[in-house]
Amino acid sequence: MADFKEIKRRNLAVQALSLKKMFPKSICSIIHNCLTWEADLTPSPLSKTYKVQVKYKLKKSPDILVLKPKLVVPEGKRLPHTYSGERLCLYYPRIGEWRGDMLIVKTIIPWISEWLVNYEIWLVTGTWCGGGRHPISK
Repeated sequence: MADFKEIKRRNLAVQALSLKKMFPKSICSIIHNCLTWEADLTPSPLSKTYKVQVKYKLKKSPDILVLKPKLVVPEGKRLPHTYSGERLCLYYPRIGEWRGDMLIVKTIIPWISEWLVNYEIWLVTGTWCGGGRHPISK
């Protein structure tokens, strides 16, 4: 039988240093036990550049927002794979795809880029090609 121990979470300083190492022009701070990271991401050579923000507190899931440009939602549509406030849905939390022992720079950031590519495809085709489960809005 497997021994389920609590995972050893990466501390916020380690997360911040790894983000700054990969994205030296990014803005990163830790205030009141909350890491906030902002950077410009261009998910593909044909993509726009997006200013994104990641907020992360230990024992919580990271919150991800696209700050600029404002995400476009065609009339009569709902922005797919988002939570309230247009926070991006990048993974299914209940099955442990992301855990606090993982580096944000190696998981969340590539997943943001993947989400943005799928968003751009969705704008053109009207079909979400990213798979996954859509969060249910309340």
